[in-house]
Amino acid sequence: MQLAAVTLARIFAFIEPVDLNPQGRTHYPDLTAALVKRYGFLKFPQKPEDFDESKGVLYEFGKFDNVTNIRVQIHSLGIIVDTASSTDDCERVLEDALMWGARELGFAYKPDSIKRKAYVSQVTFFSDVNFGKLHPALMKLSDRLTTRVPQFLGQPIKFDITGIVIGVDPLSVKAPPVPFTIERRLDTPFSENKYFSSAPLPTSEHVRLLETLEADIKTT
Repeated sequence: MQLAAVTLARIFAFIEPVDLNPQGRTHYPDLTAALVKRYGFLKFPQKPEDFDESKGVLYEFGKFDNVTNIRVQIHSLGIIVDTASSTDDCERVLEDALMWGARELGFAYKPDSIKRKAYVSQVTFFSDVNFGKLHPALMKLSDRLTTRVPQFLGQPIKFDITGIVIGVDPLSVKAPPVPFTIERRLDTPFSENKYFSSAPLPTSEHVRLLETLEADIKTT
């Protein structure tokens, strides 16, 4: 496996903004001005309707150390931080912002304030493994389609496994995690062996899981 790019790294920290500002002393426009000064956001809320937490208060194109294109959304139930590098960077940005807010803006925040987190990791990668080999029945099904469907179309085409999805029952949990997926990269020839994958994991664990899956397929 060869990692091509991290297309999205996200952390959702379940911490209510009202708990960070329990007495309402931090004014949103003042917070915005401070965030823009510290992180250099190029897009940020400016009109009263932009500060609706039910829709997400959005800050985009920020920078912190060597982390660029930071995107932050403040929701009524938590804070989302996106980067295009890793979930570790997302956590670093979030921790810096909350600790800085506690020092400078009076946030009611301590390192153990966040009890739950959710992750989204999306990457593209190259692999020479045939994921259809996960089970012989999938290969047989692809072969049957390759044989039968061209008879209707009047031209040869070949079917192959284009995706894998592993998820949870959406009714089993109030906010289900994103499913784990592997699929052929959109608008890319199969011959390039390029894939897209999404997982509800930190980026580093996501990549290790893909490497493990690839190794397991090669040994079957």
